[in-house]
Amino acid sequence: MNPKLKAAFTQMKPVCDKLMISPTPENIKDYLELINDLKREYLQDLQQYLLFPIISHLQSKEMEGRHEVQRFLLIAMKVILDKINVVSYELCIKIEMTLAVLAFDKNKPGMIAEIPEEMKLTAIQCMTSLMLNIETPLRLRLIKSHAPLLAQAIFVSVHMAKLEKFRILRLAALDSLLAHTSMHSKLTDVTYMITDPVLEEAVVQMLCCILPGVLATLQDVAMCPNNPGHAVIVMALNATHRIMCMTMNDKHLKAKSTVTVADIMKVIKEKESANYVSKAKTSDLPKLSKEWFEMAGEKLETVMRSLVRLGAHEHYKVRKELSVLCYRVLSECNSTMQPSISMCLDILISLSSDSYTQVANYCSHARAQYFRNASPNSVLNAMDSLTMNLFMVLGSVPRILNNIDSARKLASLNLLEGYIELLSEGSPQRLTSILSSNEGYSKLCDSLASAAALQTDLTLLNRHAARDVTATPPIDSPWCKFRHLDSKECITKFQRICLLLGETECGQLILDTLLDTFRERRDCELLFLMNLMASAPNSTESLAKRVIDAYIEEDIWYLPLEVASEAPITDEETLDISVYNPRAWNKDNVPGLFEGATETRYTDISYLTPRTQMAPTGCRTLRQAQHNMVQCCLLTEGLGMMARRLGKDFQPYLLKTLCLVLERVGSRYEMLHLSGVKAINDIKSACGNTTVGELIAHNADYFTHQITRRLKKDWNTQSALEILSVVMEYSDSTILEYMYGIVEDVLIQSCDKYYQKNLYSYLQVFHTFVSCIYKWFPHNRTEDAHTDTKDVLDDVIEYIKSEEEAQMAINESEKDGRSVEEMFNEDLERTENDALDYDDTVTKENPPLPKHIEVTITILKRCINFVPAKNRDDAILTLQILTLGLPVIKDYEDELLPLVHQTWGPLVTRFEDTDKAVLRRALDVLVTLAMLSKDFIRHRTLKEVLPKLYKQLHTLSIESHLKDTGSSYRLSPPFHLQIAALTALAPLATELRLSEDDLEEAMKCVSVYLSRKQPKPLQTLAIQFFKTILSYNFGTAWLYLRGFCNNSNVIQPPNNKFIKLAEIVGTPYECDDKDYDKNVKAIFE
Repeated sequence: MNPKLKAAFTQMKPVCDKLMISPTPENIKDYLELINDLKREYLQDLQQYLLFPIISHLQSKEMEGRHEVQRFLLIAMKVILDKINVVSYELCIKIEMTLAVLAFDKNKPGMIAEIPEEMKLTAIQCMTSLMLNIETPLRLRLIKSHAPLLAQAIFVSVHMAKLEKFRILRLAALDSLLAHTSMHSKLTDVTYMITDPVLEEAVVQMLCCILPGVLATLQDVAMCPNNPGHAVIVMALNATHRIMCMTMNDKHLKAKSTVTVADIMKVIKEKESANYVSKAKTSDLPKLSKEWFEMAGEKLETVMRSLVRLGAHEHYKVRKELSVLCYRVLSECNSTMQPSISMCLDILISLSSDSYTQVANYCSHARAQYFRNASPNSVLNAMDSLTMNLFMVLGSVPRILNNIDSARKLASLNLLEGYIELLSEGSPQRLTSILSSNEGYSKLCDSLASAAALQTDLTLLNRHAARDVTATPPIDSPWCKFRHLDSKECITKFQRICLLLGETECGQLILDTLLDTFRERRDCELLFLMNLMASAPNSTESLAKRVIDAYIEEDIWYLPLEVASEAPITDEETLDISVYNPRAWNKDNVPGLFEGATETRYTDISYLTPRTQMAPTGCRTLRQAQHNMVQCCLLTEGLGMMARRLGKDFQPYLLKTLCLVLERVGSRYEMLHLSGVKAINDIKSACGNTTVGELIAHNADYFTHQITRRLKKDWNTQSALEILSVVMEYSDSTILEYMYGIVEDVLIQSCDKYYQKNLYSYLQVFHTFVSCIYKWFPHNRTEDAHTDTKDVLDDVIEYIKSEEEAQMAINESEKDGRSVEEMFNEDLERTENDALDYDDTVTKENPPLPKHIEVTITILKRCINFVPAKNRDDAILTLQILTLGLPVIKDYEDELLPLVHQTWGPLVTRFEDTDKAVLRRALDVLVTLAMLSKDFIRHRTLKEVLPKLYKQLHTLSIESHLKDTGSSYRLSPPFHLQIAALTALAPLATELRLSEDDLEEAMKCVSVYLSRKQPKPLQTLAIQFFKTILSYNFGTAWLYLRGFCNNSNVIQPPNNKFIKLAEIVGTPYECDDKDYDKNVKAIFE
């Protein structure tokens, strides 16, 4: 012993003696400090001395049950094992068996002893450290001579990973498994293989005896639903492919180079005894023989079939490790695991489209590497397998999508995409021949249609209150609500699949199948598929052209969207439907009569009149109407998509499609309108126009011809009017020359009772035209500013001055000696003489009215007739037209005032209407009239309108009392009417120049809404009203508020040279009633 080693031994011996005598935590701590101080070479030489006290105590029966001390001893052992290489075979066996006694119990489940988890963890870590730090010769000897001991350790390790809950313990158990099987990363190279061939052969011989059981348990570990996180699954997969691919590697399968006579006799014997079933056990098969590999490959297929489900796992590291497993099976076990080859290839194909780049790149590279390196025969077999599996995938896609697992859905779509990409490579493409057999095209279309199943709801038939054709078109398709594709990733992936199919050589044949199927059953999903396929960037243009020709067929493009219903039963048919229903298939028995008074009717014809036939333009059910709406939206969207695909080549189709799309834009249905907006913007981009208005201007002849032709046909009038309204909304004043003639035709048709059913469409055209004129020809709005002084003495001073002037005039008349009557007669005579004394000056004629003013006046005159319309929508739209149109002719007073006079009569009747929405629009018209004609309608307004308005506000103030923010009253029509009325009263008062008494009536009506118990928006409007009145007539408003506040505050008068004023008791600035005080103060802020 050299001196340094002797010194180290001298330093070590007292500590080891203390530990041997008393294994207390303090002594173990001192022992660990010694271990950390000693150099590795000393620890290597003195390993048996250092480990002796620990092994002795662990084997001692006195230590049984003292788990904490045992754990400390195990920690000390692990520290030593990590720093040395065990060279003694006996020491290795002793440590392994000592640890096995502590951690194993053959009478417990999984042979796992019932000790604390912390002690299990330390024991299993010690076993791992031992296996990682023994020399190769020692490891080889251990495998050959003590395989059962290693098998027991492997069994316990893998079951500990399966049965335990402690995550760190499970990871340590898997680490121990790899160490005992010599598959640990520290014992293998970068290709997961053992570098020593002798050791490798020994390990394989050991593993082939325990392979099925170990891999089955690892499968359970990986597929356990209670795995916290991903680390356990990743390590279980890592252990699986290390052990499996080492044992099942193709290099262990020894192929015969020649065929012997014995082989021929064996084949003949098997053929003669085809029905013979071998009774040989699996264990009787020679290890690593061809038969054994076939048996193992069949059993491992079950394991692989279970593991492939992890391809949809949420964590990318799990998917990456699974792809490593599959690639190793393909490249290293291609011959020995033939039953699993197709599954592994499916995983690589599916994960090639993974959302995580690292996984997708690895799988793409692995797939390409496999086909590049595999033998031609293997590639051919793989492609044949893919051919057979394609139809299995197509059959499974609808089933998988019909569940709630989004990750599994995405994995299924990824697999289908990968199949299409792989089978479409090269030329000729294998996909064409595959689909041409066994009705492949029909199966493909049915599978895709089931996957793209759309659901419908009532929102599809919603009608918009106001449309905006210039709004940004929708990016997505809100009319497409998928039943199974419940995530954005799934939808994007499915669209990608359809685009790939459109770019294949067999795209024409797939489109043929889709069109034939669509003509048979008219499914919306088929339209969705055709839209995507034909719009694929690299698809042939003939696909898009064929789709356009099919879509614009009249029986496909025009579908009923209204639900037809029978007319209600009248009193002439029955007085009580519960007793007798003449339209029922079964006549109910009359209550109280005998049982035989029941008659079965075998036709649907009543005794009096036949049943009303269903309208051919209506749907029988609401579901059918919703289905038709989705179909119409997809057809419209499809035209836009085809336009984008064809680009400039779409120009020849404009004559046929432009009006069809514009008609959709003008639809009253929200979804159909949005699809039209999206399509027209796509067409605009395809034709190289910057705006839709530019597109329309360049192709004006197309739609003017179509509109003129449709207006002459009753069944096409509705569509013509919708097109016209949309054209005017998109265009500018340069389009007016085309519009005048069409609008005049509409004016003529609106006078015909035969066309009254299209009244709303006529009004929509008028509204659009007037709105465009209002926008294209802006007029100067001059508002009279009423800026009366806020000094309360101004009215008094003005009154005094007026009295003084009147007195001076009387004094002058007395000086002349003439009476007031004589002076009046004199002025009257002078006026008559001036009228007779005319000159020869020629009166200058007014210039002719501009064309757009003439048309606007004609429209307004026509719309006045529709103000009393019974239909609510017609009446509202008419009032909106008047509100917009009257300001257009503001500068033409000779035309304006007669129109105001004609409007008044029908308008007044609308203030008796119970429909609050109509009342609000009528108020808008009244305010417009007041702003334009001023006091021309003052007397009539005071007499016929304002009393009704005051009464409405007073009645509604009771309903709105104490309706706070959370009340549903704020969503009701009465609330909106209150807002409209309070908003309108202020401009009415100022524009009509109401007198003091009339103003007092208005303020009395509005003052109720100053209460804090009214809704906050109504309080704000009431405050604003009084502020406006103060600006208009400060004195009257000040005096009214003074009386309303009813307080005893005193105002000191200012000094004035004209009069002497007394103190004023009562101010308008503060109210004694606390409900009104805050809002009254806000008026003067």
